[in-house]
Amino acid sequence: MSNKRLLFIPVSSPEGIGEYMRSLLLAQSLKTTLSEPLDIHFILNKHTAYADSCPFETTLLNHSATKELDGVCDVIEAFKPHVVIFDCAGRAGHMKAAKKIGAKVVFISQHAKKRAKGLKLNRIKLIDTHWVVQPDYCIEPLSWIENTKLDIFTLARPYNVGPFIAFSTADQRQQLLNKYKLKAGCYFIVNAGSGGHVINGQNCADTYFKAALEITKLTGLKGVVVFGSNYNKSIPETEELICLPNQQSTEFLALMSDAKVALLSAGDTLLQAIAVHTPAVACAISKDQYKRLNSCEKTGVVLKADLNIDSIVSKVEYIINKPFYDDLTNKYTHLENVHSFDVITQGVKSMLLGSHS
Repeated sequence: MSNKRLLFIPVSSPEGIGEYMRSLLLAQSLKTTLSEPLDIHFILNKHTAYADSCPFETTLLNHSATKELDGVCDVIEAFKPHVVIFDCAGRAGHMKAAKKIGAKVVFISQHAKKRAKGLKLNRIKLIDTHWVVQPDYCIEPLSWIENTKLDIFTLARPYNVGPFIAFSTADQRQQLLNKYKLKAGCYFIVNAGSGGHVINGQNCADTYFKAALEITKLTGLKGVVVFGSNYNKSIPETEELICLPNQQSTEFLALMSDAKVALLSAGDTLLQAIAVHTPAVACAISKDQYKRLNSCEKTGVVLKADLNIDSIVSKVEYIINKPFYDDLTNKYTHLENVHSFDVITQGVKSMLLGSHS
């Protein structure tokens, strides 16, 4: 019996990293927990900072996979995966190639515009499962046109499964606190996404770092700044903050779980902070983040700041004070408690184990 084969095709660009990190975390989990041998392959953009460090067999392209048709189809035909996971990526032609060799097709989306791509008519019967890694409160309902499509055609209905989180144990969290000489609830954590976002000529990670310096002076809290794998400058050296070039997603989440407050972009990490009940101040640093941040603000589970030091510092100062802080953490306990890591992991396992070698 040959090994099960799983192909990951995430959006892959020098600016963002969320889709790749989600795919990587899922791949690592499946590799260690699937009851049968598993071969894993990634298709990535060769211009990303993480392209050469992916721990799995990888095909490197000149662009993100969505922009390349033949190269992706060639990999699908040669690798012959049992399951292909398109994370916010992929074209109808890629999905046709996957169905041609008998693979199950998974489409993961994270906002309404990307979700709509999974409902295009040229993808009828091509997508077997469509997971949306957003909670219900953070994404608008399907439109009547989209619901009509689902009623008329054989389409995979998008299923909101919440943020993608692999929780750490209490021992793992304590080990990290010991490693960085931190005490739970006595520090804040900072991350501006992948570290590659630039607005008005200013790297967002640099703005967050400067804000962190002011926050630690103002509050007395220790700051942990994670710059991101796409940050292309030298990491600053300062005794006032713990500055890290990058962290594995599980370690970052563990540190965020025990932080007093988080300063984040409005990407995946914002929803993760809410899920682990860590109050957050956030700025939208890419075009797909504005709606998500506004939805979270409207729900009352985050403080939105403008992308400048004064705004960020003032919002952090406000969020840590009682009674607002206590009200915020209490709201988190009443939110839906669906986390997509378990749903997606178990779903993909079922597809792999149900496939024929």
